[in-house]
This record gives sequence, structure tokens and C-alpha cells, in this order.
Amino acid sequence: MCDKYIVQDSDKLRRIEEALLATYFKNYDQEFLTTETGKEDIKANVYRRYNSALKHVVPWVAKQVDLTGKTLLEIGSGTGSSTAAFAHFVDKIDGYDIDGQALAGARARMEVMEFDNVALHLVAPQHLVGTLKENHADGVDIILLFAVLEHQTIQERHETIKLCWELLNPDGILVVTETPNLLQYTDTHTSLLPFQHLLPTELYARYADRSPREGFGNCFTDAPSLSCEDLDASIMRWGRGASYHDFELALGKDHGKYLVANGFEQEILSWVDVSLEEELLRYFFEAKCLDVPLAFSRIVLNLIYKKSEIPSACLPPAPEQIFIIDKYLYREQEFVINSLTEQLAGAEKQLHDILASKRWLLGNILAAPYRKMKALFSDSAT
Repeated sequence: MCDKYIVQDSDKLRRIEEALLATYFKNYDQEFLTTETGKEDIKANVYRRYNSALKHVVPWVAKQVDLTGKTLLEIGSGTGSSTAAFAHFVDKIDGYDIDGQALAGARARMEVMEFDNVALHLVAPQHLVGTLKENHADGVDIILLFAVLEHQTIQERHETIKLCWELLNPDGILVVTETPNLLQYTDTHTSLLPFQHLLPTELYARYADRSPREGFGNCFTDAPSLSCEDLDASIMRWGRGASYHDFELALGKDHGKYLVANGFEQEILSWVDVSLEEELLRYFFEAKCLDVPLAFSRIVLNLIYKKSEIPSACLPPAPEQIFIIDKYLYREQEFVINSLTEQLAGAEKQLHDILASKRWLLGNILAAPYRKMKALFSDSAT
């Protein structure tokens, strides 16, 4: 379905790279772009994210809705990687972003790839809700949030989710993908440090210089001069993560009734495999009987909500337990068994020592007459 749209034309790739270097990467530290990390960032924006969206996200979404003739609204379209991937299949796309340089790069990409069904819009964060309401009052079929919610403030995030639900047509779908889950042990998205994303704002900023990510550690040197609100917003723009709490507050306690894909589908598993951390979180959900969709146990959230409530029989089934946690639990059970075996062996040794001790033998001999007398009295009583 999608392989034929992978860009293999070296001239096209060169033109897209040149366009992004002249726009999106224009204000980057040029020395950074020559490092291995910088080169990987360029490759990701030029073709890797586009390929990932094309190979994994598009067919995943296409299983839920026929893309032919559909309108798609993308919030946080960035340099147009996911926009271009979907532009092959839908009727029309409107993409919105707050970064003018990213949009300039996206426009150049669409020109190189010769798309005429994409409209890109620059909008300030504070005007996003009003602009979308005005431009899409008639509704849309698909709304795509590709790696965007984690970069919004909490208020922006909840407003965005609520607005998306409001703008969807009756059978429309909301696609949330490539969004890091806040409820994980390691911040694999931004700082690459364990627990960093869970720290309070001031502690996050002070600890950031421990990050192994090139260039990240020096981003909060001005933290002492910033207000807590500005510092928090700065951290959010880098990306912290989202969790089930956001969707419950924005869509209601029963949001799971509208969830038609949970990130355990083969299209997503072939992209993001299940890790030990995810299985431990899933085990915690189940052990504590938490009423939380298992979609929110994944280290990266990939969710599809359908506007119309679906029958319970059509909800995505609970995924099979992955072998990693089985091994973990087996080791845990083995540890308990070994511990009990050691305790039993200790008790047996203690009993053996008692039976073999001279004190016990002497006491047993001295007690023998009393036992015989007790037996005689018992016999006479009967």
C-alpha cells in the first residue's frame, strides 16, 4: 500500500534537505549540525519520520477508516513529514504549526513532492483554538496529533484534545501518535535520563545538565532568572509527555469506550516493540485493578479514538502478555520458592539439632516416667 511512495529519488531528497537547511535548521548551531547527533536530526527530518509515518502510521489508521476522499486536520505539522505521508491518500489536509521556519520547510517539501492538496497555516499558540474553530466549523474526518501533545502546556493540551473532539464529524477519528508516555521510568524523548520527566520544574532544570543528550544540558542555565511559569513552559516545549490523566480530564472518565486502537496493533509493534518497563507498568495496572486502558502502559502513546461510541465487542482486545514480564515474574516466583526452601531447610536443621542435643535426650529420659504415669491414669479413667 505505502512502499511505492517511499522517496528514493536522490535529487528529491537533496532538494528537501537543502530546503530544510535553509529554513528549519537555519538558526540551529551550525557546528552542532556537523556532529553525529546533528546529522541524525537532519536525516530524521528529511526522510526517516516520513518513512515511519508511511510504513506504520498510515496503514494503522487505514485499518480504522477508508482514507479515500477524507479531510484531515493536522495540528503541529512541523516540517511536513507526516503531512506528506497522508497526502498520498486523503482528499485534503490542513496543517497548523507555531514554528514559521518549520512551516517554510514543510511548504518546500510539498513543492518538491508536488502535492496540491495541502494547505499549511502559521498560528500562535494562544490563537490556535479560535483559528481552528473558525476555519473548520463544518467538521473534519480525521485529526492527527503526531508527536505534538508532549510539547504543549497542560492547558494547551487539554484545550486541544477537547477542541479536536468537538471538530470531528460524527464518525471521525482522533489519531494521537508518537507521544511519550509520562508514566515511564526513563525519559527516552528529551533528557534520556531516568525519572527526569517526573521531576518538579525547578529540580528538572537544575538536574538537566546531567543529560547525555548533546546540547540539552546547557538549555536551562538561565533558569534562576525565569518565573516558574516561564520555566515550566520552556520544559514543556522540549517535551515531557502525556498520560491517561490528560485524556480523562479532556474527554471524560469513559474515554476508553471510544478507543479503537491502542498501540498493540502489528503496525505499531513492528515500529515500537514492547519493553520491560512497559510490561512492568502493565503488570502494575492489572495488579492494582486500575480502570485504565492498557494503551497507556506503552512507553510511546499511539491511540485512535472514534467519535461515535463503539460496541464493547468492537473494542480492541487486551494484548497478549509479552514474554519479558513472564520471565520477570518467573524469576520473582523462583526467588520466593528458593526463600521458602531455605527457611524450611533452616527449620529442619534446627529441629535436628534439638533432637540430637544432649539436653533434649536428658529431658526426654527424665520425662519418661511422667508420660507412663499419665498413660496409666488415662487408662484407668476410661
